[in-house]
Amino acid sequence: MDYTQLGNSGLSVSKYALGSIPFTGTNGFENAGGMSQDMTNHMIDYALDQGINQFDTANLYSKGDSEIALGKAIRDKRHQMVISSKTGFQLTDNPNDGGAGRVNIERSIDESLQRLNTDYIDLYYTHLWDGQTPVEETIQVMNDLIQKGKIRYWGVSNYSGWALAKTHTLAVANHMAPPIAQQIYYTPESREAEYE
Repeated sequence: MDYTQLGNSGLSVSKYALGSIPFTGTNGFENAGGMSQDMTNHMIDYALDQGINQFDTANLYSKGDSEIALGKAIRDKRHQMVISSKTGFQLTDNPNDGGAGRVNIERSIDESLQRLNTDYIDLYYTHLWDGQTPVEETIQVMNDLIQKGKIRYWGVSNYSGWALAKTHTLAVANHMAPPIAQQIYYTPESREAEYE
């Protein structure tokens, strides 16, 4: 397996990652998976045997059930893994449940840590650009989570080029940890990222 440094960090990650959308297939994700816990355990063990050390999930995937399945599978393997998770989508009717503001992020990280059965997440993403919350608030709360040891690094997902540039620039200008990674939706049929 080939490894590379993840962004501007000391994390060495496999060039392939295992995503967790297929785990459980519940709460609106029935057509995306439905794997049993035994199958999830087997898939993670196989990935580790192949040298994959990067595992991605989100509180959105099966409304947290995917994180629970991953957490059960990694109990004695956590030290071998680089785990990323995401927050940002509104999952309930609560207006503060979603977005990249302090209230949602602080609640979401604690819930994700509990579901994953771990003390920290290596890379924590904002799952989408939040046009309502001041980006400075997002940067500050992510910086605070790093200081508290709940996350090691943070990143952004599904941001446009200008939103990523703004976020990174403001973090550096305010002497806070900038995002180290951008996760985008990119397939042979969906290549919009090439336009930027």
